[in-house]
Amino acid sequence: MITRILYNEEREAYDKVITHPIQTWAWGDFQIGEGHKVYRLGVFDQQKMVSGYTVSFHTIPKLNYSVGTLLRGPKIDDDMIKNIAKIAKDENAIFVKFEPDVIQKIYDQNLNLNKELPVDSNFPSLVVSPKVAFYPHSFIVDLTKTEDQLLESMSTKTRYNIKLANRHNVTVSKETHDKGFEIYLSLLMATTKRQGFYLHTESYHRHLWEKLKNSNLIDIFIASHDGEVLAAFMLFKCGDRLFYPYGASLDKKREVMAPNLLMWEAIKYGKSIGKKSFDTWGCLGPNAKEGELGFGFHKFKQGYGGTLVQFMGTYDLIINPALYKIYNTIDKYRWIYLRAKAALLR
Repeated sequence: MITRILYNEEREAYDKVITHPIQTWAWGDFQIGEGHKVYRLGVFDQQKMVSGYTVSFHTIPKLNYSVGTLLRGPKIDDDMIKNIAKIAKDENAIFVKFEPDVIQKIYDQNLNLNKELPVDSNFPSLVVSPKVAFYPHSFIVDLTKTEDQLLESMSTKTRYNIKLANRHNVTVSKETHDKGFEIYLSLLMATTKRQGFYLHTESYHRHLWEKLKNSNLIDIFIASHDGEVLAAFMLFKCGDRLFYPYGASLDKKREVMAPNLLMWEAIKYGKSIGKKSFDTWGCLGPNAKEGELGFGFHKFKQGYGGTLVQFMGTYDLIINPALYKIYNTIDKYRWIYLRAKAALLR
């Protein structure tokens, strides 16, 4: 096997071997537009690319150092670590965060551990990261089931809410165009402010849309009642999976259950375009409790009958040990401040 930096002409071949939207070539272009340094590497068996991954480096403001991330890439191996370490040193990185798109645990419908998959995490040069990038758990809906089977897998309350939305004549439409994005973004910003959680800036989401809207990776779905938009989702497509990264809704007409129908229509859309699974992009773990931050979103996603999975953990490749300790201390308090600020702006 040979691993090397890829050329622009290899974009199509690269996108065929990756498994997650944030590893796509288009997402790398978005990262470059955000001011980050991006390296795309391909793993070749003779002349055929069999795997690939993107690592990006984020410069720390006013300092001559960076932090690297390789998120939702393939499984870690020694060759990957060696290649990333070399690039990281050239980029004067403090560390590189690895978070593979690799499932380690699968839970049953009662949220008891059902299966633990063999995952190699014994890499002496990596340490368990003090901070994750993605939620380590997610509900994944099996889209190879029939619609009747999918409905049967849902909670009784979720099925009832979908029927209720239909009785109220809630409508769902695919609006993957600039106007649809503006509607979605308006709801997203309002939802963020109302619920007091931290999210990327409006300019970040606008730039993401501009870079991805023509990539066939992204879709916007909107739910309306009597001509009034009540909820909107942004969906990502990659390989044989559909992803639900972002959703927003108004805090009105909640009795018509627009988000419930919107989620069901998103699932049916995934089936209609031949996807095999629907990844809800993150949730709490098997012991989630009411009152826990994010529990509402967790319960909403759980109602659709997906399988709870846990991904392989988050690991750091430390390049500069002294600065690594300082960085994590500062970053901890920075996030406390950002979350407190978001809560105060509600």
